[in-house]
Amino acid sequence: MSATDVAVIGGGPAGLAAAAAAAEAGARVTLVDENAQLGGQYWRQPPPEFGPTTPHGDGAQGRALIDRVRALGVDLRLGTAVWGLFDEAGGLEGPQTPTRSEPPRRSRAGPRDRCRHRDGRTLALARGDEVERLQATAIVFATGAHDRPVPFPGWTLPGVMTAGGAQNLMKGYGVLPGRRVLIAGTGPLLLVVAHSLLAGGANVVAVAEAASMRGAWRWGPRLFRHPGLLRQGLGYLAGLRRAGVPLLRGHVIRRALGESEVTGATVSACDETWTPRPGTERRFDVDAVVVGYGFVPSDMARLAGCEYRWAPDIGGWVPVLRAAQSTTVPGVFVAGEAAGVAGAVVALEEGRLAGLASARHVGCLDGARFRALAAPVERRLRRLASFRRVMDEVYRAGPGLVALAEPDTIVCRCEELRAATVQTAIDDGARVVNEVKTYTRAGMGRCQGRLCGATVAAMIARSTGDSPAAAGTYTARMPVRPISLAALAGAADEHEHQEETR
Repeated sequence: MSATDVAVIGGGPAGLAAAAAAAEAGARVTLVDENAQLGGQYWRQPPPEFGPTTPHGDGAQGRALIDRVRALGVDLRLGTAVWGLFDEAGGLEGPQTPTRSEPPRRSRAGPRDRCRHRDGRTLALARGDEVERLQATAIVFATGAHDRPVPFPGWTLPGVMTAGGAQNLMKGYGVLPGRRVLIAGTGPLLLVVAHSLLAGGANVVAVAEAASMRGAWRWGPRLFRHPGLLRQGLGYLAGLRRAGVPLLRGHVIRRALGESEVTGATVSACDETWTPRPGTERRFDVDAVVVGYGFVPSDMARLAGCEYRWAPDIGGWVPVLRAAQSTTVPGVFVAGEAAGVAGAVVALEEGRLAGLASARHVGCLDGARFRALAAPVERRLRRLASFRRVMDEVYRAGPGLVALAEPDTIVCRCEELRAATVQTAIDDGARVVNEVKTYTRAGMGRCQGRLCGATVAAMIARSTGDSPAAAGTYTARMPVRPISLAALAGAADEHEHQEETR
């Protein structure tokens, strides 16, 4: 078992900013990320075998932050998954609600020594077939978010992918998802994806934006407070117009067509709830469909016993946050998209704030120094809040998306369950997602419900007339990430060895 002051989970903008801030304050920091390269989804880096590349977009900022993290001596565990979180004893019985940490102990030692008290929690790590436990006094969850799955007829065909997946393919490998591409969904990312596709030589046949943008004039005063972000968005729109790409506002994906691969797709006009209007379908001949209806925050902080609340405007279930990105569990912080979908600029600032707060928690910063460093970060976050609220209001996912799935549409890809099977369980009385799970096995696959949970909850809400919040969430089970049997056996051997040496 190894030990650290601050464990940062996630190597995207929020995680990198948190690691840098905590390390600059004098804390020993370990950053864990499942990817082989730092940068997360936003600053996706190509494999080293590709040789030197020119940073895409604001990738230069990402490269600079990555270099800073390395220069600060942050312990990097790349290609490593966190599959469990345990109590202070490090037992493998399962996650428990952590107890309150003792106040940080002060000493006359240097900044790298004065933080080294041993209360905290234990992370279970896996890299291939190797396992390790990492004890951390403070944990920053910067685990990001994943594309919101929206089942519709044909969505499992090869050639259909999420907006985030398409960006990763282009950023990380320089590969286009197709030559003739339809983009459907909502939010600014659609424009970014369209820009990337056009730059790569693809033919974007249309961008179907679900939001109608009616009454957009109301948001003008708040948007003009952020000229840089506004200018960036207008630049993307101008690029679409120059390329002759139709922007279909108030339209949703209806179906992907084809037998063994995508050969076409249809979109429909939709109402204010994003329910498709009958008789409005338009067909496009394409070989790829990129779908992006927003993001769902990672809920890994549940393993630490953190309380969550329902906030559909920022992605769904998000942790209850107190001051400086702190959660309801002392010593546990959440930053970036995992705290609520708000974009990379906000993620960077939240990461900095969480890094400073974690350094304070372990004793590397006193109250006065923390407040001095945190104040400018908090001011920037307050300025960004108005822009964030506009985006939340404009692009909030409509409840009508659940109507896209037809009875024979697969809803749970892991267990290959169709919408009709899930609906039967609901009609038979299932009122929460865990009851549907018991009846149908939805959520029992490799993803543990991360890809079907929101859809199942929406189907329950449609039938009951209640909020999706009433349907709850799937119960998290370890391992929270798929690991090999060899790794699991190794974890048991390590635990047995520790018990023998106590």
